[in-house]
Amino acid sequence: MKEEPAIGQEKRALQRAPAVAPIITPYQKIAGELGAAIMDAVVRIPGYAEDLSGIRKNLRRPVTPEFLGMTIAAIEASIELQGVNQLDVTDCRDTLQFSQGIQPLIDQLYSVARRLELIKRVREARAGRDALTVYSIAKRVVSDPNNTHIVVHVENLRAELRRIGLGRPRKSLAPAPERGEHHVRKPRRNFPAASARRSGVAVLAEAPDAA
Repeated sequence: MKEEPAIGQEKRALQRAPAVAPIITPYQKIAGELGAAIMDAVVRIPGYAEDLSGIRKNLRRPVTPEFLGMTIAAIEASIELQGVNQLDVTDCRDTLQFSQGIQPLIDQLYSVARRLELIKRVREARAGRDALTVYSIAKRVVSDPNNTHIVVHVENLRAELRRIGLGRPRKSLAPAPERGEHHVRKPRRNFPAASARRSGVAVLAEAPDAA
């Protein structure tokens, strides 16, 4: 009976391996607890649970909060403006209070998100450099006939690097022209107007001075 190569045996063993139950890491647990606490808090904010799917993502406010405050003061000081009934002063004042109260929370959440993203990138960059070092060593180790069990791992790593645009062979540059080859220059086209102007200048230059 013909023996199966070691690489084929390893691939077959990987295929037969039973699925491992997902493990919740400590980081996932912390993130889940914080996410649940945040959601429990934000649902208390009026309007958070409303359907905003029809609102444009690039919606901009037409005026500043200061302008709104000045408008409220003008309406409260003028009976004529109160009769226009174009602005609900109570709702407008509540909007100003909402903006002033929520903005610090928005800034804090953005700051936390940027901080977490930076921490994640720093750790991934550090681990990535070490992983590339291991990959470089593995390519040398796999040349030993006794280390055929590492071939599949090296191939997987190489395929992943190529998938993300790393490790691809560079495109060959066009060969430089050999010595003795001269570039043929295209003849310049003389437009009629330009030729006529140059001819006129030449004629004037050659004409004798008037006596």
